[in-house]
Amino acid sequence: MFIFTSDPETRHASYLKVQKRAAGTIALETKIIGKIRGIQFTGDVFELENNELEIGRKAYLKRFPYAIVMKTHFWGFSPDFIKMTDNRLGFGKKIIWEKTDF
Repeated sequence: MFIFTSDPETRHASYLKVQKRAAGTIALETKIIGKIRGIQFTGDVFELENNELEIGRKAYLKRFPYAIVMKTHFWGFSPDFIKMTDNRLGFGKKIIWEKTDF
C-alpha cells in the first residue's frame, strides 16, 4: 500500500470519495532517452481508518517528520497493476507486476 495525504476538501479528493479507482505515474524527468525510468500504476484508493490509520500515520511521519505540524488527512492506495520502464536496463525495458487473487 502507498500512503499519501490530501485535504478531503480538494477537488481531486472529492472525486476519490466517489470513484475509488485511480491511476498515476511517477517518472524521472530527463531528456536523455537512455535514462528514462518510471512507473505507471492503477489501483484502489481509500481513506485510512482505525488501525490502518494509526499504522499509516506512524509510517508516514517517520518518513516525513516535518508533517507532524501540518493538518493531514491520510489515504491509502492499493495497487493492482504496476508497469516499470527503465531504459538503463535496455531501451524500452518494461517490468510488469499485476495483483493476483488466490
